[in-house]
Amino acid sequence: MKSEKETERVGGRTGTATPDALLGILSMSPMSGYTIRSVIEQSIGNFWSESFGQIYPSLKRLTAEGMVEKKTERQKGRPDRNVYSLTEKGRERLREWLMIPAAPTVPRNDLLLKLFFGRHVPVRVSRENVAEFVAGQEAALKLYSGIRKELERERSDDSQAPFWLMTVSYGRHFSEAMVKWGRETLKELDAIESGTQRKAARRRASEKLKR
Repeated sequence: MKSEKETERVGGRTGTATPDALLGILSMSPMSGYTIRSVIEQSIGNFWSESFGQIYPSLKRLTAEGMVEKKTERQKGRPDRNVYSLTEKGRERLREWLMIPAAPTVPRNDLLLKLFFGRHVPVRVSRENVAEFVAGQEAALKLYSGIRKELERERSDDSQAPFWLMTVSYGRHFSEAMVKWGRETLKELDAIESGTQRKAARRRASEKLKR
């Protein structure tokens, strides 16, 4: 994920950064920092993540800038709870950010990096990595299906639901494509391994004849 300094500047504003993501989450309802983290995991967590180490400093900054309002709730027998809500100034910043074109990003993909240098290890190592990746994407497809059904069942009258479903659809299409790629890649790896084994067998047979 890019840091705020690395985000693209458009018209004096930065592209997507932690504060913008938090403003979006708080547009749903007032929340504590802990609840924000939980909602992120349950909603946008499949394509965007934030740690507590990013959330709390950003909330402090947004509060100081008047984008967010903090209220402290007293809890009997428990620590006080800070609840953050979006101000009108924060809503305006959110609208401004949403108008900025999405900046392209270059993903860091550990699987592809290892596959690129795969000739330095036995083919089975690459095959195991790809097979595990395929299994993960198949599990993701089941997850997306469950999320879609839940949204259609419980949030069908929510004006935000169609937009949420678009992100779920993206995840489904992405995972379907990755499963297809993974299965094709497994076949190619099997072919490479078979070819390697045949060469090894011919080499051993040739060595025996020389004896």
